[in-house]
Amino acid sequence: MTVQARLLMIAPLLSALLSAVLWVLLSGSAARAALPDPTRPPPGMDRSPAPTGLLAQRAATMVAEPAAYMRPPHPVAPVVAPRVQGLQLHADAMPGSATALIDGRLVRVGDRLGDAIVQDIRADGVWLRLPRGGTQWLGLYALVETPEPLTANAPEQTAARKEP
Repeated sequence: MTVQARLLMIAPLLSALLSAVLWVLLSGSAARAALPDPTRPPPGMDRSPAPTGLLAQRAATMVAEPAAYMRPPHPVAPVVAPRVQGLQLHADAMPGSATALIDGRLVRVGDRLGDAIVQDIRADGVWLRLPRGGTQWLGLYALVETPEPLTANAPEQTAARKEP
């Protein structure tokens, strides 16, 4: 069988395959063109109505005094004290060789921690020297609130409570 005969046998198959591919491609784009855009407003809702009444009055006030309605440019983050995550002290090591892990950073005596300087590292926490001359204690363990002790001059604490 010659090459020309083989091509003549395959031609109808190639033609059918090509037409099927074109049909799929064209029908998909036509179907996509018919679908509405879900991000667009529905017909007739393209424009918002003009503000009236109290809404118009507030809008006029906002234009006249915009500073009263402006938000701060950056949200103010709460100040959080650094947290001691671990201490490393050796009994037979030289003084000043202790290290502390504070907020994921390994520090030694004399290192800066923000504006403060690490003044001392002890077995139960770290002393920081603050920039204005004060000191701050960062304990290794979290503070646990203990209930206040009962006093003799507070009879309501000792009296049994009656349920309603």
